[in-house]
Formats: sequence, structure tokens, C-alpha cells
Amino acid sequence: MGSDKKESTDRFTDHGPGSTEWVYGRRSVWEALRAGKRSLHKLWIASGAGGGVVEEIVQLARERGVPVEWVPRDRLDRMVPAASGESRPGRGHHQGVVAQISAATFLELETFLARLAPNAEASVVGLDEIEDPQNVGAILRSAGFFGVTGVIMPRWRSAPVGEAAWRASAGAAEHVCLVRVRNLVDAIERLKEAGFEVVGADMAGEPLWQFAPGKRSALILGSEGKGLRRLVREHCDKLVGIPAGASVASLNVGSAAAIFLYEFYRSGRAA
Repeated sequence: MGSDKKESTDRFTDHGPGSTEWVYGRRSVWEALRAGKRSLHKLWIASGAGGGVVEEIVQLARERGVPVEWVPRDRLDRMVPAASGESRPGRGHHQGVVAQISAATFLELETFLARLAPNAEASVVGLDEIEDPQNVGAILRSAGFFGVTGVIMPRWRSAPVGEAAWRASAGAAEHVCLVRVRNLVDAIERLKEAGFEVVGADMAGEPLWQFAPGKRSALILGSEGKGLRRLVREHCDKLVGIPAGASVASLNVGSAAAIFLYEFYRSGRAA
């Protein structure tokens, strides 16, 4: 994978019982309400904001008993953090909608596997030390779009699933089961025991179009600069790559994930 700019901090946490975080932007808040996985504590909407999505947000909030407060837009500007590289609050990034929501929750791998029906089809994505929240968000968005069953993330050396990642996912992360593991190599072996074929994304692997995913597949994506770690690569059942079609040597991991998941989805539909 190519080198990507890393964002070292994220003000939102995905740990701790009872903790909350902020979600903002019309699509992200709408998806959070629609999915219904997390509790929304309160919703703030800029006075004068309107349109189809805003009306749907207000309707869903009322149906779920979420308090809604209409406030001046500059108050939302002060509530939303500055975007990367900016010193002032995130003026306009909220699109007139901000929500306080319970923090993201993660399943243990054994719990995730236990919830799968015996011999049921399933697809999993594993992230090997991907540290850019924007890339994590892009992968979660593709995972949600293509119906991935779960995304596995290590506890350490992995971008937090906070504001930056949720915003990059445009709310699609609300529809993906998140799994946290201590050791990705151990998780890979456990997936194999559960009947998953584990596929590593690697430029040196066989061409993607020659690979046909099985009933249970796990795609492992490597970090932005180094790709898959050696031990992770060695524990994969096989390596699959996207052949370059021109002079550009590599793809951003978020872009590569979308291509891999589309091919997995297409092959499964054609089977």
C-alpha cells in the first residue's frame, strides 16, 4: 500500500462503560438513528436547517424519544472540533446537525463467532496496524456497503474508531459489527478453526480476479506504509493482490479495500 498521512490524535474514545462521544454531519447522524445500535442522548440542529434528510432525522429522533434542541449555527461551530490542520472549531463540518451518542462498542472474537449460525456464510475484514482514522473510516464504509459481517481490529497500533473514522465512514460503520482482539495472528488462527479461509492483501499475491472466495472468508489488510507484517502474512492461507494497470505502484489501503470487497461480493453473487 502507498504511504498516507497519519492523524496521531482523536478526541473521541471507544472505551469505557457509559462513555459518550459526538457524532456530527447529516449522513452520520441519520445512519446512527437508523441503525439503532447506540443510544442517542441528545440532538442539536441549527435553526433554519431543513431538507429531506434533516426532516427524517427529526422524525427518527422523535420516534426514539431523543430530545431535539434547535440552536444558532455558531453554537454548533463551537461544539464541533477543528478539522485536521485547522486551529478553530469545525465551522460548517457539522452540516447543521450534532448528536451526543453512546461510545462505540466492540465484541470479543469468541462472542462474535458464537453469534454466527452454524455453517452460515460470513465475511470478515481484519486490519493489521492501520493507523490513519480516515483509512479506517473508508474501510468501514466499504464494509458496510458490501455487507461485511464483522471488522477485526487490534487493541494496539490501530487508529481509534472515533470522530475521524466515523465521519469518514459517513455513518456506514453503524451497520458493521466491530471486534477487538489482542493479537491478530491468534485471531487468524481462531478464524481458521471456525471455517474461515484467511486471505492476505498483498501486491505479490495471485491476481484478485483469479480468486474465488469461499463460504467464509476473512480479508486481512496491511498498514499504510508497510503492508502486512511478516507473521500475519505467513499465517494467511493465501495472498491475493490487485495487479497494477499503469505506472502507479500502489493504492491507498482504503481504495484497495473497496476493490477487494467488491470482487468478493461479486464472486459470491455469481457463485
